[in-house]
Amino acid sequence: MTLKMIKTDWFAIRAHHWRLLILAVIVIFFGFAGMSVVIIPLSVYGVVAFSMTVFSVEEKGKLDHLYLTLPISRRSIVTGRFAFVIALLMAAFAVCGSIVWLSSPVLAFGEFSVAVEPELIALMSFVGFAFGAFINLCMYPIMFKIGYEKGKIFGFYIPLTIVAVVMALFGSLINVNLETIMYLTEYSFENTVKVCGILFVIGLALFALSYMLSLWLYSKRDI
Repeated sequence: MTLKMIKTDWFAIRAHHWRLLILAVIVIFFGFAGMSVVIIPLSVYGVVAFSMTVFSVEEKGKLDHLYLTLPISRRSIVTGRFAFVIALLMAAFAVCGSIVWLSSPVLAFGEFSVAVEPELIALMSFVGFAFGAFINLCMYPIMFKIGYEKGKIFGFYIPLTIVAVVMALFGSLINVNLETIMYLTEYSFENTVKVCGILFVIGLALFALSYMLSLWLYSKRDI
């Protein structure tokens, strides 16, 4: 049933698949323009935002009413939607990891630089997973509660603002706290499995919270 819901969501937004191509071109540009450090957060937000298209198309076409006339439970709809965005994120990590690996032997963080190695790509991917889970938590429960049109301010534009502010602050912190960033980077490289495990648990917990909250809110929504 989950695979069927993923296919249903994917084909429901087939007219919008071109947005993924645009996102891929942007990510490739940043990667080969020497700004690989931004492509993980950029692609993560882009993928989660793209997955929101399902809510928009569903609402405009009243597909939610159609789903509920079929032998499909609301739990299956929510589960399929979450599996859909996670599948998109996994694909994005594979693409971004390849771009980082191919674009430059060194990844620059302001005045600080680090060699591109498999450990770095793994760390970036797991950071992206945790970050994607946080963005998902900001977006999905609101959309399942009140829909796309009513929820896009709180579930789309505000998270976008948060992402922009966080990235700006991160850029400032790199230059101001260079020694701390170097220490954390060295620690992460020396304890890659441990750090990736912690990031995975954090991401998994955020996704689980978002899923349970979405399921609870959607079960109480009148459609």
